[in-house]
Amino acid sequence: MNRKISLQQDEHVLSTLTGLFECFDGTQNVYFGELYLTNKRIYLVTNRLINVEESFWFEEELRDIGHSTLIVGKHRITVRWTYNGNLFNFMNKFQQLSVNE
Repeated sequence: MNRKISLQQDEHVLSTLTGLFECFDGTQNVYFGELYLTNKRIYLVTNRLINVEESFWFEEELRDIGHSTLIVGKHRITVRWTYNGNLFNFMNKFQQLSVNE
């Protein structure tokens, strides 16, 4: 996929994954696409079957649970399967952000 995303002026990409993701905010959704980690948000993009672009901004609670689930506010994002990218690196960079909040 590796599509270009629109970033704010002071925003930069820290890590990215391509794979299968499950998002839960009261409703459970499963997507195949790309997950971008920036210094301001997690950005989910998928164009398989349905077009979805979703930003999870780091304005509320920010933490990780387990080895593949991230919490941003009321959203729980779980990496179910990685097609491309380094999950360990992605989680490590997310943990660094949550410590700095």
